[in-house]
Amino acid sequence: MAGMLPNEFFTPQSMLTLTGATGIVFVVTNGLKTAFNLAPRWMGLAIAQVVAAIGVTLSGGGGMDYFVGVINGFLIFSTAAGVSSAGGSEGATPRGDVLNADDIRQGRKLETRRRFWSSWF
Repeated sequence: MAGMLPNEFFTPQSMLTLTGATGIVFVVTNGLKTAFNLAPRWMGLAIAQVVAAIGVTLSGGGGMDYFVGVINGFLIFSTAAGVSSAGGSEGATPRGDVLNADDIRQGRKLETRRRFWSSWF
């Protein structure tokens, strides 16, 4: 059984599957979102398109294969976005952090921090 364990998490071969490409997009987008507190929608789409283009290149495709790769990029993005929605909505306010009347008058808002597993939308 020990010989059946993979030596690597992602390989060029696993990246060429929908599951592998979706995993890459999900993990990279959420990692960047969490590290830099970025909005992930467009970033996820861009990463999905790059992953799809790399997949076409690694498989030796050309011409029409790149068009199909763009369509596959949207499929990868949609799948990764669907996985992210399983995390629920953004958690906007940390527990115990509240605004008082003076804060509201001064226009202070609570800072929202994006969690790793949260919806991209």
